[in-house]
Amino acid sequence: MMPEMDGFELVEALRGDATLRAIPVLVITAKELTSEDRRRLNGYVERILQKGAATRDTLLREVGDYVAASMAQ
Repeated sequence: MMPEMDGFELVEALRGDATLRAIPVLVITAKELTSEDRRRLNGYVERILQKGAATRDTLLREVGDYVAASMAQ
């Protein structure tokens, strides 16, 4: 939980700033996302992962892949 803003506001702020727009965003959440939540995130995040559904190694590999792809651009 973030005290100043929620994750949706953070994603909107990143995408609204041209200097930060290219940062890939992976969402890791324990919350059960509604279809409205997914609609709000659609096109703004690379991937949504459910907390506890993936192993630590899987998560680290995915994050590493996104970082490597971003660095290659």
